[in-house]
Amino acid sequence: MADTQKNDPSVWFIMLIVIAAIFVSDLAKHHVKANAAVGAGACTIVLLAVARVRWDLKGKWWFWVALCVGSALQLPLILLMPWSDRYITGIGAMAFVIPGFLMALGCVFIAERIFANVTRPK
Repeated sequence: MADTQKNDPSVWFIMLIVIAAIFVSDLAKHHVKANAAVGAGACTIVLLAVARVRWDLKGKWWFWVALCVGSALQLPLILLMPWSDRYITGIGAMAFVIPGFLMALGCVFIAERIFANVTRPK
């Protein structure tokens, strides 16, 4: 029972994601166009979700590097997407979130394939 609760997303984790997304969006408003700050918040949600999915790798240095690479790959999506366009709605933003999630998770997957043999004791 305790192990099942440990692996389930909790209310606290969801609140952390929301607070982090609001904080990053607010911080980004001062440095990029205000509409791109929405993308920065979405990127934060994606990265925290990927970190939660593969949290078992948190002790590996390459996990954190892969998340940084995943966030760097999302920068063009944040900066080049027309966030002020009237066609970008909540559903339209999913076209940004899903590829961002797959890119970040793919970076972790590739890093795991490369470094799992190196860090695994023989």
